[in-house]
Amino acid sequence: MSHKITIEAFTLSAATKAAVEEACRDRRLSRSQVSVIEGGLSAALPYYNVNHTPNLIIAEEASDDATILEQLEKLAEVCDPTTKVVVIGQVNDIRLYRTLIQAGVSEYLMAPISARQVLDTVDSIYSDPGMKTRGKILAFFGVRGGVGSSTVAYNTAWAISRFSSDDVIVVDTDIAFGTAGLAFNQDPKQTLADALSNPERLDASLVERFVSRIDDRLGVLAAPAVVRGFTPVEPEALEKILEMVRGLANFVVLDLPHVWLPWVQECLVTADEAVLVAYPDLANLREAKNLAELLGELRGEGSKPKLLLNRVDSTRKTQLTAKDFQEATGLEPLQLVANDRALFETAANNGQMAGEVNPNHKAVDSLKALALALGARVPQSKARNPGALGGQSLQENLNRVWQYLIKKG
Repeated sequence: MSHKITIEAFTLSAATKAAVEEACRDRRLSRSQVSVIEGGLSAALPYYNVNHTPNLIIAEEASDDATILEQLEKLAEVCDPTTKVVVIGQVNDIRLYRTLIQAGVSEYLMAPISARQVLDTVDSIYSDPGMKTRGKILAFFGVRGGVGSSTVAYNTAWAISRFSSDDVIVVDTDIAFGTAGLAFNQDPKQTLADALSNPERLDASLVERFVSRIDDRLGVLAAPAVVRGFTPVEPEALEKILEMVRGLANFVVLDLPHVWLPWVQECLVTADEAVLVAYPDLANLREAKNLAELLGELRGEGSKPKLLLNRVDSTRKTQLTAKDFQEATGLEPLQLVANDRALFETAANNGQMAGEVNPNHKAVDSLKALALALGARVPQSKARNPGALGGQSLQENLNRVWQYLIKKG
């Protein structure tokens, strides 16, 4: 989740300043305005005598608990009622912690702190307590047009819904040329364009009615695929829709069109996983390298994009290898999906997924492995025969086989 808030941090130590600055570079704060001011809690008091308070104040203080409480009382006099305050202190005292929480402080952290603590604290303060489920957003983007990113996205969603214990909703954001409706043999009466056209009236129940249900595990919020009366994608409206959709399923598979617009970049930066789909040739290698570098910077070191090679044919000596892509991008391809034009064209023409046409195909196995690698949960199941496959459970055997497929590519 990406937060859109203003944060002002008043630091005393170089370590705290570095931790806050590192947190600022994380994708979760990519849309936030963050300022770091030296001087600690005592510097915040004169500052807010002449400036409005932000959504969140992070203030470091090295004094004793009595001094901290005295300064916080003065700060409260100039704070907007909606402003949240996080205090970073040196005193390890549960009584102080309880006193600060009772006084209205959102969190008390012990120095030294890490960037992860800053991010987790912001998440805990600004998460929606009424949201029962927060689906994981998987954003699929083809590094060049025609590489089969949509096909991979839809088949991955289908694999998650069929071979795991998770619910999935596909969101097709290619308003003019989206193919999710065709791919799943659906003719929805309401589409993503309808939701985008009037976002202020949306709520979770209305968005749920816009989702076409394939079955109880899989749904599609399709694009209208019309060029007349084109509905532009407004970033804030799409963000609102995605927040509601992710409350309806464990996974949201986001199919992004091959256009480079601010809202597309924003989706790739803020998604839980950004999956770059490439064909193994030189042009794709260049684009994958450029995108890997950009998204690596914007998403942060701990959340680099994933890379997938599609339409891989080992018999074609002109194709580049997974090693070539890894050396150029720094990303080891998560999966290599085998090329079989007849399989995927048959599935597309029938409004089916590849696994429905040929469940034993190597490409289908790769997509199952991709689903697992992206976080799909293998359902708990008892082994049919305690003596079979080394006496392990079905789940253990599936995990073992899928991990083998991942390594094998």
